[in-house]
Amino acid sequence: MSDRACWRVVPLCVLVGVLAAWQWGAVGAYAVTVYSYIDDQGNPVFTDSPETIPEKYRAKVKTHERPDSVKKSPSMVDTMRDTVKEQVKGFGFQVPSDHVDLKNAGWTQLPILTYAGIAAIVLLCIMYFSKNSPMIRLLAMGLLIVLAIGTPVLMYTSDGGPMDTMKKKAAASGQAQHDRLQQAPQ
Repeated sequence: MSDRACWRVVPLCVLVGVLAAWQWGAVGAYAVTVYSYIDDQGNPVFTDSPETIPEKYRAKVKTHERPDSVKKSPSMVDTMRDTVKEQVKGFGFQVPSDHVDLKNAGWTQLPILTYAGIAAIVLLCIMYFSKNSPMIRLLAMGLLIVLAIGTPVLMYTSDGGPMDTMKKKAAASGQAQHDRLQQAPQ
């Protein structure tokens, strides 16, 4: 890649990083934490500011996350996605959720996801800036496909991943069965 092409990649990568960080920050901006407790008369009390909770109830406070009541107007992409979902439901098909829940991701899964995202951005930039070399574009496309297949497999099989969790549950279930058989009268 020439020096001139490299200088084109830098602003694009910075722009993609800024947009990703902005989008990541915007995800949490539309949730509000609500605190609840039961007062002396048995009434539930809800508040969004923990400073208003009397000292004697603070040990029994429960927190809840709810969407913010201030809604931004839906974008054109959101409107189109909702329209397509409604049309697909009209044909009797179930539409899979497009929400990715990373709350249960283990500490070994997040680096996999981060590195895969960075590699995907690099491969897409290579594909974009290598218009004169179809072999490089083809190689980058192949690597992108391998990355798309390999990332979920790595996340599934990593420590703390779904496969690890299922192994632990199966071992616990087997041990419980073994214990029940040992306790059964002979």
